[in-house]
Amino acid sequence: MMLPIYVIALKKSHERRQIMTKRLERLGLEFSFTDAVVGKDIHDTEKNRLCSQKRQRFLRFPLSNGALGCLMSHRAIWQKMQEDRIDNALILEDDAVVAPEILDVLPRLEKLKGHFDIISLHDMKGLPLIDIAEVSGSHRLSTTRYNNIGAVSYVISQKAAKHLLDLSLPAIFEVDVLMNRWWDHGLQTLLVTPQVVNEDDSPSTIGYGKAQPVWPDDTIIHKLNRRFNRAKDSIAKRRLFVKMMATAKMRLKAANPDDTSFNP
Repeated sequence: MMLPIYVIALKKSHERRQIMTKRLERLGLEFSFTDAVVGKDIHDTEKNRLCSQKRQRFLRFPLSNGALGCLMSHRAIWQKMQEDRIDNALILEDDAVVAPEILDVLPRLEKLKGHFDIISLHDMKGLPLIDIAEVSGSHRLSTTRYNNIGAVSYVISQKAAKHLLDLSLPAIFEVDVLMNRWWDHGLQTLLVTPQVVNEDDSPSTIGYGKAQPVWPDDTIIHKLNRRFNRAKDSIAKRRLFVKMMATAKMRLKAANPDDTSFNP
């Protein structure tokens, strides 16, 4: 049985929806659209509730309207997975270009039910990869100690989606940054290599936008906090990376998906 596929696109973005429909129907993939949340339409009072002031301790600019809308769009699917008891789902953004090889990869990922958290189908090029397991004769599951996955295309388990739902509000990080923080949330974030999804050249209608807002009250204390948190994250990644890889390997091959007793 093929994974359920959800495509995030603005309700009024008819051209983008037509493009995605053609791309997926050409491969015989069934899917449904999820209406993207428009960040700039969220009332300021609601934005204050949804966004955490802790972000200033980590990043030098506030969460943009586009990034907030993008996060809320992904959250809508994570919530649907809980309500409809969907074990695993493939989530695509509206600028995803899907390669024919996905037809071989998706059924194999479906068979790994219960043995993974997040698997990206899109590789952000240029970073060193470490293989974890073979998916097929031509594709592997890999990881990297660096931030290497975006939110353009990923398969996520219901359990991982629930965990991210609990962590994501009030929002500190963009959705892709949040998913990458494996040392923080404890979820294994793997990726399929070679990638089976790419991004097209046109700007995503649910993207972050070019203009970055600025903090109105940024102080030296905030800057020191950011420097401290960057160092702390770097140390945590180095310290936990081998353990994360070992746990991911054990989960992929263990008869009991929750058995990590051999984790060194």
